[in-house]
Amino acid sequence: MEAEDVLDDGRFLVGERLDQGGMGSIWKATDTKTGETVAVKVLRLYAYTHGRLSPGERARRNAEMYRRFEREGVILGDLDHPAIPRLLRRGYSREEPYLVMEYVDGPTLREFLDHHRPLPLAAACAIALQIAEALSHAHVHGVVHRDLKPGNIILSRGGGRVSLLDFGIAYLTDPDATRYTALGETPGSVGYIAPEQLRGLREVTAAVDWYAFGCVLFELITGRRPFEDRPDRNKNMQHLEDLPPRIRSINLGLPQDLDDLVADLLSKDPGGRPARFEDVRGVLHALLPAPGDPAPETVLDPDPTLYYRMAGEAPAVPDGQRPAAPRRANRRRESWLGRREFAALQARARAELEATDAGPVCERLGRELVRACDEWGIADLAVAEAHLTCADAARLAGSTRPAGSLYAKVADAPAGRHAAPAFRMLVLEARIGVAECRVPEGDLSGAVNEWLLAVREVLDLTGPPARLLARGREAGLELIERGCGDAVSEPLSRLV
Repeated sequence: MEAEDVLDDGRFLVGERLDQGGMGSIWKATDTKTGETVAVKVLRLYAYTHGRLSPGERARRNAEMYRRFEREGVILGDLDHPAIPRLLRRGYSREEPYLVMEYVDGPTLREFLDHHRPLPLAAACAIALQIAEALSHAHVHGVVHRDLKPGNIILSRGGGRVSLLDFGIAYLTDPDATRYTALGETPGSVGYIAPEQLRGLREVTAAVDWYAFGCVLFELITGRRPFEDRPDRNKNMQHLEDLPPRIRSINLGLPQDLDDLVADLLSKDPGGRPARFEDVRGVLHALLPAPGDPAPETVLDPDPTLYYRMAGEAPAVPDGQRPAAPRRANRRRESWLGRREFAALQARARAELEATDAGPVCERLGRELVRACDEWGIADLAVAEAHLTCADAARLAGSTRPAGSLYAKVADAPAGRHAAPAFRMLVLEARIGVAECRVPEGDLSGAVNEWLLAVREVLDLTGPPARLLARGREAGLELIERGCGDAVSEPLSRLV
């Protein structure tokens, strides 16, 4: 694969190479249909086996790698979790298979820890809980990752959310699934391989992931790995035979239950490790920052505590697993927001969208929107504004059809042009949003008509708000770019 290659009949334009390993490479690409950035993983068969093996052995290994890569695509297609990048497309380029995936912009956890160690405890637990949720989701779907390490975890720049990558050597617990070797090597990465894997045990369970998770959690909390190479004993030998230090021997101020959890995760016996996600969640959840807590004193970029501090709610527990008890008895959260709290949530979501992009606060607003509309009606200013915020977030993400539906709910509100001035401004902005959503759908005539009707009303107002004028100009300029200048140029010139 090379830069400027075009994949999937012109859908994806390949850009720069992000990473390259022995068996494959990762490229940044652009989805020409939506404008979104995506990641493309391509298998490099020839580069891995050339010059190392006999022709017959090379053909066998190539076939095995190809099947493993194909299965990685199947696995990603079956998993659906916020902490696991979505599979968007599968295909071939010059006979090399590729996977198009959701792109996550941010450093790996290894890069992050190289700049921030040790982490504040709340930040360490915020990262760890999201990793544990992703692993639990995979385990429920019969997938053992087998290569959990900081290099396979990314923290997004949009709020420090975790993404778990690289299911290339994942193991399927279904007894009927085909088993592949790991190209003559023990699956996993040195320093994170469970003792039973090092001993060559063929029966793989979720316990190997929990051991690797224990290694990552140890490093998140203490800033160092459980074991390092020594002149007389390498890391693998220590993972096989030596007890790791207790984290409270490194920092006596750490909670005892966290110390016990890490020790259990690093048990040499798979049966001694936690078998349930709830056992891990219960300890970590109690140490998360609460809504409204200040940012860590140590400046973190990205900040993994941001989601919990702003959203007021942890990510949903995967697959309907029952949550543990509330993390802080003195911070009880009500089951539903009052009108004032909802308006504050809407304001935070709008600020988040304008400052960066749609993130955890916008996501929560979207979850609360239906009930808010049922409780107070679309004519409530905060509810109408929330519809516009969620619609803007969806449109900017390329989801124009859901965005158009949200705009239309406000645009078609029964109060219409006789509504209170503040609500009428939202109705007009929503109508401009409807026009914007019709453009990518190819309905330029409908977009122009909707824009003109809304703009004529805007121009009839006395002192329309700057936000409404800017929205009208932005949509009008896009229509001109689409060749509709004759219809929109004159009214556009008056939106000043």
